[in-house]
Amino acid sequence: MFRSRNSNLNFLLQSTGDRAMQKTPQSAVASLQCIKCNAPYAPEKLWSLCEKCGGILDPKYNLTAAGEADYPSRKPSPNLGVWSWLTFLPVTNPPDLITAGEGATPLRQAKNLGRRLKLSSLWIKDETWNPTGCFKDRGAVVTATKLHQHHVKDAIIASEGNASISLALYAQLAGIRCHAHVPPTISQTKKQLLQALGAETSVIEGTLADAGKSASAEASHRGWYNASTFITPYRHDGKGTMAWEILEQSAWQAPDAIVYPAGGGVGLVGMWKAFKYAKELDWTNKTPRMIGIQPEGCAPVVRAFEQGREDVDAWPQPSTIATGLLVPRPLGGALTLQAIRESKGSALAVSDESIRQSIREVMREEGLFLEPSAAAAFAALPKLRESGVLDASDRTVVIATGSGLKTPEHLA
Repeated sequence: MFRSRNSNLNFLLQSTGDRAMQKTPQSAVASLQCIKCNAPYAPEKLWSLCEKCGGILDPKYNLTAAGEADYPSRKPSPNLGVWSWLTFLPVTNPPDLITAGEGATPLRQAKNLGRRLKLSSLWIKDETWNPTGCFKDRGAVVTATKLHQHHVKDAIIASEGNASISLALYAQLAGIRCHAHVPPTISQTKKQLLQALGAETSVIEGTLADAGKSASAEASHRGWYNASTFITPYRHDGKGTMAWEILEQSAWQAPDAIVYPAGGGVGLVGMWKAFKYAKELDWTNKTPRMIGIQPEGCAPVVRAFEQGREDVDAWPQPSTIATGLLVPRPLGGALTLQAIRESKGSALAVSDESIRQSIREVMREEGLFLEPSAAAAFAALPKLRESGVLDASDRTVVIATGSGLKTPEHLA
């Protein structure tokens, strides 16, 4: 089903203790801090949003301790994947590390696509190699490990499908019951995968925002842990491991630009945070420009960026084939905008037609099957090149976030 090193579902659900026992670094997390009121929280405990003001919590790391890991001087084991970067993950003293083979995905040059677009150094970070064919496995594995450490029995999540599938997989491995609230736009394939993974799935009428409200209400009523985007503080640094891998795969020379399809913005925020840490530790020479891409039918971050706003407003009547990016008002919108601006990056909206075209082009030219949400990043490349946001010589990395094998209706 998935284009993955571990394509057999039964294999994914087997114990992976031998891998977890391999030597890993220790987490350097020092605290979790509210982005609104700066209230600190002890990293050993399990948290959600700030208990004082409801703000997002962001893990902070002791860079003196982190520097001792000295990643550039040693090659992280690909067998450890995401957990190679435990120094920068908010999991303290885990009894064991949940894993299904996530991370350590390829970074490969897109020679044919780059030649056509006149981009001499265009690279693809191919996240379709993750166990569920999606980069969201990175955040899910960290979250599930943290919940397992604290003996959580039930977790709920609102998502378009990919994040729910990822959480469902790792919840299985951790012995946690997964409850998924999804919008009607979820593809039939993704719905079937959720059911196969044992998730209790509820289709909530309306948008992803409505599914999010329903999940929050259910979590509050039943005492379940809400693992939805940015409500949990344990997902964005997991996705930030993409940045650490890109640096390690590039001899610790940062690219000039990262092009990323932004829905909730979790991956963009996590990567920018990792790149900043790497620069502060003098492990890399610079930081890349972060470029966020959204569909024209749901582009709250792009609109806020163009208007010079610090946060996003809800997008009216969202509609796009890139259903993974159907996030009318991302909770972490302010963090996404901050990352784009701090990095001197940009934000751009693309049409559904250009997304469809990119699915076909990337499949034909690079042999990579993408779902529409992932193809949105590739659809932006011609505009970014024509407008001068990307120079011909820029070393550009596009994040291929998810496999088209979960959205076969768009492969024709």
